Amino acid sequence: MTLIQTFWLLLGSAWAAAETVMALKTRIPDLSVNPARFRSARGIWWVILGALALALTFKHLHWLPLPLAYLPRQALALGLMLMALGLRYYAIIRLGQWFSTQAVIQPQHCLIEQGPYRYIRHPAYTGLLGAFIAAGIAMGDGLALLALACPLAWALERRMAYEENLLNGHFGPAYSAYRQRTKKWLPWLY
Repeated sequence: MTLIQTFWLLLGSAWAAAETVMALKTRIPDLSVNPARFRSARGIWWVILGALALALTFKHLHWLPLPLAYLPRQALALGLMLMALGLRYYAIIRLGQWFSTQAVIQPQHCLIEQGPYRYIRHPAYTGLLGAFIAAGIAMGDGLALLALACPLAWALERRMAYEENLLNGHFGPAYSAYRQRTKKWLPWLY
């Protein structure tokens, strides 16, 4: 195993551990009202695991190599990974006590419109998808990149629709106005 591969293994392990700890720490204990909230969060984990398995297979088959030399590709992937995870964790910190890996409206829930939420409604998901795109770039295969990005984008899009329905139901016109001012994934684009 090369030094770069070891680095990615350590970074990926630390990232997975951080996500697991965060999921456990922010778990809402009473899901008896709507167990679909838990299934939604668990479903994303299954999509991620399946996408990773498929991407690793494509990485080793190397059917569609990315047209970028190894070291520049690794540097690009690392830069994107750090920016994406930075966005994700900054967004989570901005949400504070309202963050949970489960889609739930909490007592005295506030609509956060500061920080990255000033421009996009789901910056934590944008960061998550960006990190997986970075991992796909690091793998060096276009099919691996697609295997990571497409299923996760689909799962997150479904999750965002569910969350936006909850938020719209709770905040009403305030959330509708917020949706008008912001984009879902990327500032000024989508």
